[in-house]
Amino acid sequence: MKRRWIFAAVLALAASVMFVNAQFSRDFTNEFLETPAARALIQSFGALKSGYLDDVDDDVLIEGAIEGMLGALEDPYTYYKTPDAAARDMQDQSGSFEGIGAVLTSRDRVTNKGVEVLQVYSGGPASEAGVQRGDMFVEVDGIDVSEMTPSEVADLVRGPGGTVVELLLRRPGQEELVSFAITRGTIQIVSVESALLEDGVGYVALTTFANRLVTEQMVAAIDELIADGATSLVLDLRDNSGGFLDQGILVADAFLRSGDIVFQRSRGVTQRIASADAAGYDLPMVVLVNANSASASEIVAGALQENGRALVVGEQTFGKGVAQNVLPLSNGGQLIYMSFEWLTPERRSISAHGITPDVEAFDDRYPQVIAAEGRGARPGQLVEIVVDGEVLGSATADDDGEFVLYTLSESRPPSAVQGEAQLDLEHDSALNRAVEVLLEQVVQAVN
Repeated sequence: MKRRWIFAAVLALAASVMFVNAQFSRDFTNEFLETPAARALIQSFGALKSGYLDDVDDDVLIEGAIEGMLGALEDPYTYYKTPDAAARDMQDQSGSFEGIGAVLTSRDRVTNKGVEVLQVYSGGPASEAGVQRGDMFVEVDGIDVSEMTPSEVADLVRGPGGTVVELLLRRPGQEELVSFAITRGTIQIVSVESALLEDGVGYVALTTFANRLVTEQMVAAIDELIADGATSLVLDLRDNSGGFLDQGILVADAFLRSGDIVFQRSRGVTQRIASADAAGYDLPMVVLVNANSASASEIVAGALQENGRALVVGEQTFGKGVAQNVLPLSNGGQLIYMSFEWLTPERRSISAHGITPDVEAFDDRYPQVIAAEGRGARPGQLVEIVVDGEVLGSATADDDGEFVLYTLSESRPPSAVQGEAQLDLEHDSALNRAVEVLLEQVVQAVN
């Protein structure tokens, strides 16, 4: 593949690290202690340590202070990641982790608590043991997890390969709980899904760029599609919120033979980060996006669009064109903070604007989700959402007459086989439109 741009990406990342180190070459300790607010923070910590009614956890207090400091910026792209979350993400980004091979999700979308199995990977430890989609977690190694979040349960379920984790699950339609003793294994994370459609149309979806192997997996999928007879390609970046810059560059470069890919603007200084190599796939293609396509997805879509390589089909993208530095902290956590922004080959800012599709197509794969909350109802009163005479959702008012009400979109069962796309062309007009646009290009090229 394009080794030159792997090197370029490494240089860009190294520059970011140097930027971080340069910022912290100053000693901020004395500067911090000179401010009344900082001394007040230390006084507050000391008062809680010595005089609070109950014992306090130092880490909880300090992490709360960090989160409060970052929250004061009111910037969604600057935040603190706990040590457990940072370690879990590092595993995922490497392309593999040690666990049981199941994807977890929350049962309650309001509280994010209560965990069930969304997907079981075929051939993985969970699948071999008999765990099924829809199973609800009750205990993990004897610990009650019924009120935990998916990430908290995942931390308990994951562990070194070869070790055993004991699960107690509730299966819908079954009165008695089911138990499993599962030996953990190494689970490969596949972030590319593919399928061969009619008329030689290859379909490849990238679910994330936060996987160091995503370009490698994409190339393998495209090569297999071409071997099976694909003569054109739909690159689906819908719901892909981005990830690593170098993976975005490599994906765009895989389809370009010339032209710029992305520029970076930092405090008034704009510089080219990457240009295309001379090799790349030349089959006709379109890029499919929606309102949730963000960051690296927008870099790829913008590069292919502005270089005239592919038409972009779908919705206006999210507009997440800023980039973040990741600072490892001494407690194992991470500080993620905004530091610069990305520009398209024509030096257009992605941030807050996004990528405008050449052909608009509404993403109608999932029903519209409507949410409402309010007060003033009688305690226990039933409140309903009615749209065009149809009841879409209901809720019961609590003792204070307050209610939270939302409709649930249908969740389609994902494929149990990683890398195998689960498509429903009958209910995906955007994909159908992308295929139409692609085949029109093929016909024009022939004529």
